[in-house]
Amino acid sequence: MIETTEGMSTQQVIAMLTEELHDLDPAERRAKTVELLAVFGRAKAEALQPEERPEAPDTKPGPLLICDWAADLGLDGTTQQLGIEVAPGPTKVTKTADATGHSLASSGHVGADILHVPAGSGFAPHTHPGDHLLFVLAGTGTIAVAGEIVRTRPGQVYMVQGDITHAVGAVTDHMILSVGAPHRRLDSPDRQELTAYAALLGELGEITCRLCDISASGGEELAAKGCTHSPHRFG
Repeated sequence: MIETTEGMSTQQVIAMLTEELHDLDPAERRAKTVELLAVFGRAKAEALQPEERPEAPDTKPGPLLICDWAADLGLDGTTQQLGIEVAPGPTKVTKTADATGHSLASSGHVGADILHVPAGSGFAPHTHPGDHLLFVLAGTGTIAVAGEIVRTRPGQVYMVQGDITHAVGAVTDHMILSVGAPHRRLDSPDRQELTAYAALLGELGEITCRLCDISASGGEELAAKGCTHSPHRFG
């Protein structure tokens, strides 16, 4: 394989590699493809600024990275039992008061983190680079977006578009598995960008808490009416 790509565009490099892979037998092609993907992933991570690089995983990087995020408690009939530790993580999440967590795995582009949000706390209204899939592992919480505050519970997964203002809260101590691309370290200054509370309001300029069945034109008004779930408290 050609050893240097200096001065070549990304498309030229891809075309060169595609041509060379084409000449290999299927088994060799699969092995070489896995090797190249691992190299590209490491190169992308190394190109990031230090504060953007993924946290170093406990397992040596390579084509396959396996991380434990729950304990296997076995089968109960046809139901798989998983054990989730509800406890703070070692890393404080940037621009939050109390959220912590630890990174599971990252290629420098896509990555996964475990988040712990204490009861009554949360992520203030914000946006972030790319989209996130949030898997609720333990505890009940809230997601506020587009004029609504909605309850979340274990066993749910929800998708958050990164360019739409949203806020995440914890009713009880809350554990979330977050998968995002592009991935940012938990303590990276650009993991999220805080926004005004008004960006959460719906088209009529109100926000409705579906847990309390209360509507208002802002967080303070929601609280005055008896709602305890407004994310204005998370700033």
